[in-house]
Amino acid sequence: MSLDGFDLKRARLYGISVVDVGGVDRLEDGALRITFLAEHGDVYELIDAPTSAIVRMFDAAVVLTCGWAAPLDRSRDENDRDDDHDSDHDSDHDSDASVPPSQHPQRRRVRLVVVVGDQGVGSVLRFADTPKEIVTDAGSARGSLADAVTNLWFDSPVHVTRSRSEI
Repeated sequence: MSLDGFDLKRARLYGISVVDVGGVDRLEDGALRITFLAEHGDVYELIDAPTSAIVRMFDAAVVLTCGWAAPLDRSRDENDRDDDHDSDHDSDHDSDASVPPSQHPQRRRVRLVVVVGDQGVGSVLRFADTPKEIVTDAGSARGSLADAVTNLWFDSPVHVTRSRSEI
């Protein structure tokens, strides 16, 4: 809600700290502390950066990105996904294998927020042509972005750097 527009040029990574659990349930202001951590022009490079593992110090992580979405080709595999769109950022399956969502004739601009914590992954998205309509997913999203965010939280690699004096 605090971000206007659908043309964010860089994906953003935030850490979420729960200040008041009851306040979160009541949707009260101040119940969560949101900390901006990093941004990058490529959402996958942002998530894969060794420094992004810092999100595990928080109660949850948020990835915010904008991109293009296109209708899914439902004739290929009805069980692949439960939502109606495929995005440049969140799926390995394009509506037409040769046409990415950004070039699809029925493309729609989308803003996507993916949240991950110990309870799993959820997402919220809005389309530029229907910005008041909020589409939520409480954990059934699949695709490359959902996998990357899940890996960031649950399988984040540990990077050890040693100075020459320690070797």
